[in-house]
Amino acid sequence: MADELDTTANESYYDDELESLPTHAIFQLILFTAIFVLGFFGNSIVIYGVLQQGSSKTTSSCFIANLALSDLAVLVLSLPVGLLQELASWPFGELACKIFFPLGDVFLTVSIMTLTAIALDRYRTIVTPFKKRVSKTQAKVCIAVIWICSYLAVGLPTSLILKLVSTHDGVNICYPFWDTALERKIHKIVTASIATLPLLLIGYCYFRVVIALWKVRIIYRDSAKSSLTTIRLEQKRKLVKMLIVIVIAFSVCLLPYVIFALALEFTGVDRNHSVRVGLVAVLSLLYANSAINPLILCTMSKDYRKGLRPCGC
Repeated sequence: MADELDTTANESYYDDELESLPTHAIFQLILFTAIFVLGFFGNSIVIYGVLQQGSSKTTSSCFIANLALSDLAVLVLSLPVGLLQELASWPFGELACKIFFPLGDVFLTVSIMTLTAIALDRYRTIVTPFKKRVSKTQAKVCIAVIWICSYLAVGLPTSLILKLVSTHDGVNICYPFWDTALERKIHKIVTASIATLPLLLIGYCYFRVVIALWKVRIIYRDSAKSSLTTIRLEQKRKLVKMLIVIVIAFSVCLLPYVIFALALEFTGVDRNHSVRVGLVAVLSLLYANSAINPLILCTMSKDYRKGLRPCGC
């Protein structure tokens, strides 16, 4: 979805035959570079920290590492591809266009599905504690399924409609083509739904988790603070609090982009200068999410700070 919106905004640059980059494009380049540097090192450190946990890794750690991996992939592959399409002619041919451009949607879907898996895991562990817990092996299988299904659901369909076209001044653009305008609108709505509807399930899971923790806390409020039950309860509470903050940050970064993209699609607004500036703003916020999670982890989790000390976090 991000790549599709980039390409539609792109046409105005080439049609105007600008000899130099506009101010907002220069700002976009600087901002994206800062996001890339911060997010690349932050997510690399998170993955390193999880690997350092060895056999003590939990299912939550596995899912958090996968979230960091998808964020890292966004920064290494999706962000540069989008920036290249935005500011220059696509140089790598139609096959590369079909391979790399859908990845932005794939990584976004992996992130939202991973957050959903984390919420369901916390729900199962806290709300239904007598059910068998998800093992690390099951978590790894779930992660593999998330990647495969994400590509089949959004990556493959997008790759089938992408084509490399040349403008009248010889600039190559990787652009999606639909048979009808109705198909385009349906594709946009489906992609937006895949990215946002799981947030409702996540919200429900954490609502039930918070209620369950609150009830248990009342039961054990007279227990000694040093008791094992109280310590474990406090650890669960802190983990859930951190995960909720991660979900809120994801929602704040994602929803403005989705709303902006759908507004452009269904209102027929011209791609004028103000719209281009707005596009830069929502895209920057979307990509910034890939750099925010490591900051949340290092700020709110003492365990992650301990594991990441060799890297200076």
